[in-house]
Amino acid sequence: MADPPHSRAWYARLARELGGYRHPWTRVLDGPDPELTFDALLTELLRPETRVLEAGSGHGPDAARFGSECAHWVAYDRQPELLELARANASAAEFHPWDGKGEVPTDLRGPFDLIVSRRGPTSVIDHLNAVAAPDARFLYVGPRLDIPRVPQRLKSVGWASLGEWRVSVRAWAPTWADWQTRCEFMGEATSREDWDAHAGARGRCYQEERYVLLAGRD
Repeated sequence: MADPPHSRAWYARLARELGGYRHPWTRVLDGPDPELTFDALLTELLRPETRVLEAGSGHGPDAARFGSECAHWVAYDRQPELLELARANASAAEFHPWDGKGEVPTDLRGPFDLIVSRRGPTSVIDHLNAVAAPDARFLYVGPRLDIPRVPQRLKSVGWASLGEWRVSVRAWAPTWADWQTRCEFMGEATSREDWDAHAGARGRCYQEERYVLLAGRD
């Protein structure tokens, strides 16, 4: 992709070409998808009376999948193209534009019982006390084990980790085209020579890592 990864133009292209924020390459995992831990925790935390705020809705897959299991699902995203898809994919949920900076918009102040972010912005941590009910929980899954300073940022706003899961599973990109797309998506350099030197019958091996965190007020 010509646009810098995670730029506004990059997200707009994903929305236009892939219909949402998802892996644009084929991959095969040797173990369970690490995000299943996030799914299991989210399912356990949802109740009919739960009010949810989702940071970084993308094209609305979680709102569509889990929104019917709670009282109210409200989400935000900075990308207009993804918000348009989210409203079509999860009509029962509520979506608002916001980039996570500055004052929290009125429609996003809640209070919410559960704040979730699946590969979404960690900037929501700075606003937890503005949006959370007294006994609220924060559930996050990030794409790498070295996610920047999440525990420290939680501590700075008076929240603490209630549980952490660090998961790494071996994955395979079966073709050169898949590997090239994956590297472009991740902002990593690659070359055909590198592929030829390291790929085998199953393609090119790499690690899929996830950091799952459940937090509450300290």
